[in-house]
Amino acid sequence: MRNLRDKNGRFSEDALKLLALVTMFIDHAGAGIIESFFLGKLPYDSQAFQVCLTVDEIMRSVGRLAFPIYCYLLVQGVLHTRSTARYAFRLLGFALLSEIPFDLLLFGGITFEYQNVFWTLLIGLLTLAGLRWAEKRENRCLSVGAGVVFIAAGMAAAGLIGADYDYKGVVLIAALYLLRGNRKNQCIFAPLLFLGSFLLDVPLGLRTGASVLASLSIEFFCIFSFFFLYADNGKRYMKKGKYFFYFFYPGHLLLLLGIRCLLIWLW
Repeated sequence: MRNLRDKNGRFSEDALKLLALVTMFIDHAGAGIIESFFLGKLPYDSQAFQVCLTVDEIMRSVGRLAFPIYCYLLVQGVLHTRSTARYAFRLLGFALLSEIPFDLLLFGGITFEYQNVFWTLLIGLLTLAGLRWAEKRENRCLSVGAGVVFIAAGMAAAGLIGADYDYKGVVLIAALYLLRGNRKNQCIFAPLLFLGSFLLDVPLGLRTGASVLASLSIEFFCIFSFFFLYADNGKRYMKKGKYFFYFFYPGHLLLLLGIRCLLIWLW
């Protein structure tokens, strides 16, 4: 635990992982328990309903910190991994492992319209692999053109399969990677590009302007995660326990699903 923060007040990447893990759990508890159970059981005009609604809004707002941290850690992983292929297969395995509990908790049944965040991270990883290939091209026009194509392809793939955060997630991952040379710019412009990408839903005909603004009122809280990212010292100490963070994702989904089933039985 003493390695979570150094004497200069900067956070290790282990601390960032734990922060993402905790805020993600809070977010999914709000979606899978408060929204999917209590708000459906309580009378709409009751005080209890309003309390639960407020609690849910707070929990979902706190949960907005998780995704940018996971995207940032993905970029760091790509920069330091010994094998991008093994990294990709690991993400694919956990994407498949997590899909059923993800669907059951958040949608109450199997759906092919929305996929868990591991799919977003996998597509982001493949996009970054393409960008790294493009950066090695000597021809500047080819390098830039190929980079644009890889980002566009990643955005399209995430949108088509309905990955969590869809094309917006790929925008954030690509922005964090392309701005990696300057931490200040990375923590200023990456969230701006990410939040700005939500507005594309309107011209693309995916959502109305009012719906997008409603989402942004919650997604705005992701900005607070960048204060922690800015203070990253780039060090990792918990190397032996890395799979804990992978297994926690399907594990906490199953735990929350079990809690909801217990509540249904007790109700």
